[in-house]
Amino acid sequence: MVSVLITFSRITILIFVMVFTLLDVIQIFEAKIGEDLSGIFSTIQSIMVVFFLINGSIILYYVKEDPRIILLTIFQLVLFVAISISMTKLNYGKSGALLNNMLMLLSFSFIALERLDMSRATRQFVFAIASAGIAILAMLILKNIKHINRKLFIFALVGIALLLIVHFTGKVEYGAKLSLSFGSISIQPSEFVKLTYLFFISGCIVTYKDMRGFLFSTIGAALHVLVLVFSKDLGTAMIFLVAYVFIIFIAYKNYIVLSLEFIVAFAGGIFAYNRFPHIQSRFIAWSDPLSVIDDKGYQITQSLFAIGSGGWFGSGLTNGQPNKIPVVTKDFIFAAISEELGAVVAICLIVIVMCTSIMLFNRAFACSSSFYMLVINGIAIIFSIQAILNIGGVIKFIPSTGVTLPFISYGGSSLLSMFICFYIAQCSDELIYINKGRRRYD
Repeated sequence: MVSVLITFSRITILIFVMVFTLLDVIQIFEAKIGEDLSGIFSTIQSIMVVFFLINGSIILYYVKEDPRIILLTIFQLVLFVAISISMTKLNYGKSGALLNNMLMLLSFSFIALERLDMSRATRQFVFAIASAGIAILAMLILKNIKHINRKLFIFALVGIALLLIVHFTGKVEYGAKLSLSFGSISIQPSEFVKLTYLFFISGCIVTYKDMRGFLFSTIGAALHVLVLVFSKDLGTAMIFLVAYVFIIFIAYKNYIVLSLEFIVAFAGGIFAYNRFPHIQSRFIAWSDPLSVIDDKGYQITQSLFAIGSGGWFGSGLTNGQPNKIPVVTKDFIFAAISEELGAVVAICLIVIVMCTSIMLFNRAFACSSSFYMLVINGIAIIFSIQAILNIGGVIKFIPSTGVTLPFISYGGSSLLSMFICFYIAQCSDELIYINKGRRRYD
């Protein structure tokens, strides 16, 4: 009976995800298809999210016979409703498609983690509840900060201070200082610094509309990146650098500056490769993983084996062996999804991520505040580069960087950071109002 359900679920899950993805692609052109039709498509997408989550949970329940799965599913659906209501209350101009994408990515996370590790799945759900609550609180605070762009140096000091604390007292993980530990609790401050970093750079550009804005943002960005480099957190350093480069280009549209920044970034990459042995190890594992399969190449090799064994339609939920991949709940969760749900679902997931990035850029350029326009562009860039670095490392397109897959990988700090980012993007129209309801144009 269970084997029949698993086989049948390969078809139903594929249908739910493909319908969702097709509507996602259509909704990129939300302005052209009309508000009414867009609303219908968003409703259908919401139904697909619910069906996908319930379908996966039923299979996991029948295989594991763990009643916690059913209980978690009920609470997860309640959480999804609460997130949707909270965004509607905070801003009536929210994007239904962007909200659905966020919930679909969370559904992938919940299903994958319940399959891999129930204790982590439970903690991830708790993280999601806390993240939603903190994100709502953050929006209420941001709504009441007047002239937020002028607080740029406060954002810079807070961000650099947090990174320095990690550099001097942080816990070393996989060759880099990434987190602060408080007993059993581990926090990764760089995830939150991404937000203060975006606020700082955007504030520099908007507040100083001359060369000073460029100089201040460049100096501040360089300090952030250098602290991360010396902490050997090169994946995050790359994200910060790319975000800076493209925000500056969006603001100034200067191709000469863009070229110079790419040259400096390339030189910095060569320096990092020669300076840090663990980066060289990752390049060896990337270029020829089979030659070092017993050591440096074991993780990427197991990832490729898992993806290959899944084929186009997957081995079926719970029929694979994803736990053979080291750190599968974090860096390599995409490989676990590909093995059991198949390459077609994995490709759909990539398309959903791409559509999410485009929708974030659309939200940014539709924003009437230049400050929040740059901030949301930064959010889109960070979301995109994180997804590229994670998925690219999993499929051996680029060397692994240890960057998490947004909303899907296990981890409270990353999840909270993404929640706040998406709430900012969704509630951008409301954030440019001040206390009396008057729009503030920076």
